[in-house]
Amino acid sequence: MQNLQVPPVDGGANPTPSLQSSDSLKVGVSPHAKDDKADVKANPSNQKNLSLQKTLWCRLLTAEEANAMLEKWHYLGEVRGILFAVGHEEGCCVFTNCRSRIYEKKHPGVIELSRMVGMPNHKWAMSSLMAQATKECKRRGYTEIITYADPWNGNTGKVYLAAGWESAGTTGADTVYMLDGERIARRTLYDIHGTQSKVKMKEIYGERLQFEEAPPKPIFKKMLK
Repeated sequence: MQNLQVPPVDGGANPTPSLQSSDSLKVGVSPHAKDDKADVKANPSNQKNLSLQKTLWCRLLTAEEANAMLEKWHYLGEVRGILFAVGHEEGCCVFTNCRSRIYEKKHPGVIELSRMVGMPNHKWAMSSLMAQATKECKRRGYTEIITYADPWNGNTGKVYLAAGWESAGTTGADTVYMLDGERIARRTLYDIHGTQSKVKMKEIYGERLQFEEAPPKPIFKKMLK
């Protein structure tokens, strides 16, 4: 899995106290559970949301809800092409198609954890949110999740190892794109322009766009049995 030419994602936050350790809230019960069940009774298609009730507050988010969180709390901002997102009011996990088309073809059933974010000073552990997001991936028939940590942004991927994910090597050395002095994901540029070519991007943005060398990104995967 060397030299995957892909942009990095967040994912190196240090683990925080477990969601299930809270003494002030009932474990396994959403504060909105009664409302959710009433909603399901009125609309059976909403049953899918109850599959996420085992973790407090956790539910399926719309793309708009997830991107609102990413814009507020993630250094790369929103992402396009969201397949689904799992979260609560303090953070979310966002899933997309695998950015490496070569890897995707070799590993049918893979999905990518493209963004994971928690609000500043979030109370609940990201590993707990990840566990529920993983269950949702399995429920949907996926067999593998892949994601990347971003050492350029100080992320090492500790949270993935703490959650039982496997280390799967690293990408090759990368280039970080800086637009107006701020990091911008290459995937975002591709979504906007249909290319992330340095030459083309320079033609479009001129001196507003600068490039920085970045270290290889650790890769992590979770096999769903």
